[in-house]
Amino acid sequence: MLRKETLKHALLNAANAIDCGGSDFTDSEYMEMVDGINKIVNTERKLSKYQASEYLGISTATFDNWVRNGKLPQGKKEAGFKEKFWTKSQLINYVNEKH
Repeated sequence: MLRKETLKHALLNAANAIDCGGSDFTDSEYMEMVDGINKIVNTERKLSKYQASEYLGISTATFDNWVRNGKLPQGKKEAGFKEKFWTKSQLINYVNEKH
């Protein structure tokens, strides 16, 4: 919970500074922040098996077992890529259904 509160506090401070005209962020810094936030909140972002297992807080071996046993969906393949991928929304749905 501390991490969520820390993030919330930092975002609110940045938003308040922007609203009050007290921020001295460069255009590059604004874009870096926007890109970072979008990366976090984009639930259709494609995750590798490693990234997906890290997101769920499990090992890749456990991730493989869960996929094999049907606890997690099979990954999707995309032309031109060797690895399967999962989206954050698939993983979020799993977490919400199981917990």
